[in-house]
Amino acid sequence: MNIYSFRKEFKKGVKKILYHNFHWYKGKYLGVHLQGGLCNKLHSLISACDIAINEKSSIIEPYFGWEKEILFSEIYDLNYFNKKMSEFTDGQTLIISRDKINTRSAKRNSIDNVIDLWEYSERELSMERKSLCINKDSTKLRVLNALRLKPEFEKIVDNYVNNKKFTAIQIRTESDWVKYAESNKTFNHEKILVPLEEILMMISDFEVKGDLFFTSGQNHENISESIKTLGIKSYYFFNPNYEYEINAAINFEICCKSEYFIGLSRSSYSNLITLKRASILKNDQSFIYNYKNKILRRKDKGIQYAAELSINKKTKIL
Repeated sequence: MNIYSFRKEFKKGVKKILYHNFHWYKGKYLGVHLQGGLCNKLHSLISACDIAINEKSSIIEPYFGWEKEILFSEIYDLNYFNKKMSEFTDGQTLIISRDKINTRSAKRNSIDNVIDLWEYSERELSMERKSLCINKDSTKLRVLNALRLKPEFEKIVDNYVNNKKFTAIQIRTESDWVKYAESNKTFNHEKILVPLEEILMMISDFEVKGDLFFTSGQNHENISESIKTLGIKSYYFFNPNYEYEINAAINFEICCKSEYFIGLSRSSYSNLITLKRASILKNDQSFIYNYKNKILRRKDKGIQYAAELSINKKTKIL
C-alpha cells in the first residue's frame, strides 16, 4: 500500500471512528475519566485529545494515579504538552489546568464525556492492524511526542540513561497480572504470564547490550538477585514515596531510551514503549518473550497484541 492510498483509507476509517457527531462538545471544556493502568489511561487520553482537536474543545486536566488520584501535571509537564499540541489546535490550549477551571463561566461551559475512549482507541488500532500502517500525522504519535515528564523526573531518567547503551526489560509477574492471566487464556505457543525462571532462561540465551535495566511493579529485590545468578549486572528504579504511576512513567521513559527493549505483546505498557521507540526515537529494536519460550524481535511497531502477529506483521509508519 503506497502512502496516498493508505491516507485515503485512513481518512475513511477515521469517519467510521467518528460515528457520533460530537457537536455538543464543540467549544466546551471536556471532562474525562481515565481508567486502567498508566498506558491504558494514555490511550484514552489520546482518544480524548483527538475528539477535542476535531471539535475545537479543551480537556479539563484529567486525573491519573493507581493507588491515589494525582493530576496529569503531577507526572507530565503540562505547559510543554500544550505548547507542542498547540500546533494542531490553532493555538488553543488543549488541556486546561484544574486551577483555571473553577470560574462560574468555565463551569457553565463544561461537559462530561460520554464516549467510550478505550473503544475509540481500539477502533483506530484495529484499522492499523488491518492495514499494517500507522499514520505519521496521527494524534497518537503527536501526543506521545508531546508527553514530557516534569523536570525533576526527567533528571532521574537522564541519570539512569546517562548516554550509555543498555538493555531494558518489562517483567510482568505482579499479583494483578497473575490474576489477569488466570482469566485470559491464549493458545498457539503464547503465554500471558511467563514465570521469572523462564524469563531468566531466555535472557541467558539473548545477547544483552550493556547492563540490564528492568521494570516491574513488585518484588524488585528478588528479581535483582535472580538476574545476578546469570552473571549480568542489573538495576531498576522504584521510589516508594512516589505514586505508583509516577514510577511507571519514569520507568517508561528509561525503557524507551534503551538500546534493546524486551516486553510482552499483551501489555499496553510494552506496546506503547515499542511504538514510541519505533515512531519517535527511530529505534525499532524491540522484542517479546511471551511466544515459543524465546526472545523474538517485533515487526509490528507495538500495535499487535497477539504474540505471533507482533513478530510477523511488518508495519510501516507513513
